Amino acid sequence: MIPTMNTSARPSPFTPGRPQSPPRGSVAIRAFFFDTYGTVCDFYQPFRRALTALAQRQGVERDTATLAIAWRNAYMKSVARHVAEGRAFRPLIELQREDLAELVARHFPHALGAAELSEMAATWRRLDAWPDAVPGLTALKKHALVAPLSNGNFDDMAELARHAGLPWDVIVGSSLARQYKPHPDVYLHAARALNLDTAQCCMVAAHQFDLHFAAGHGMQTAFVMRPLEFGGAMRPAVLEEGVDYSYAAEMHAEADWTFVATDFLHLAQQHEALRAGKDV
Repeated sequence: MIPTMNTSARPSPFTPGRPQSPPRGSVAIRAFFFDTYGTVCDFYQPFRRALTALAQRQGVERDTATLAIAWRNAYMKSVARHVAEGRAFRPLIELQREDLAELVARHFPHALGAAELSEMAATWRRLDAWPDAVPGLTALKKHALVAPLSNGNFDDMAELARHAGLPWDVIVGSSLARQYKPHPDVYLHAARALNLDTAQCCMVAAHQFDLHFAAGHGMQTAFVMRPLEFGGAMRPAVLEEGVDYSYAAEMHAEADWTFVATDFLHLAQQHEALRAGKDV
């Protein structure tokens, strides 16, 4: 079991509203929006490889499995602080470089030079797509637009799409809204940019906090499980009070989402069945 990480940050000033998703099958989905880091792409293995290579260059041994998750969770903490404190919008890569520099300072004997720091931070733009991601996105885009609704900026998402072969129709998300999730503008601007009602949009995520906010803005929702997101650690069905589960994949639906799927192909099958009037 991977040990827990302390990812405490000031609580967001935003809370999910009452779920307003339309009843399943009552509104045709015109666009699928995707959380990307962890949902579309695997961060754990690329981060672990990068950190292992760094440890080898510096001649030390480190628990790179734990550090890979710490690197990811540092990003979550930084974005949460950014939103909670109402800070001016900054390119995400700047936050990611700062997170990485702090992680290296705490766990490695030598700091990274500017060029090495930027190159290693760019690992965020070279993540591995989950095996079902490209075929699943291709199947879904037969009937609807597919787009990342990510905290990654336009340049981050474009580079990641080129690296992983992601067949996006358009990019929405943080750069469009000039905010980071869970700020309402991230969700609302995405729908408006495509001239759609939020009810015509479906938010897809492996992290259910994202779905709670999307549902509060009237979007349909799809919870997709990523059991290997954190290298295999998974949350139990019943969470214990006071336990930090930020190191473990979400495997159990917390609400009555529009779809609950094992991967993108399963989601596409469910959507196809719903369109054909064969609800599953």
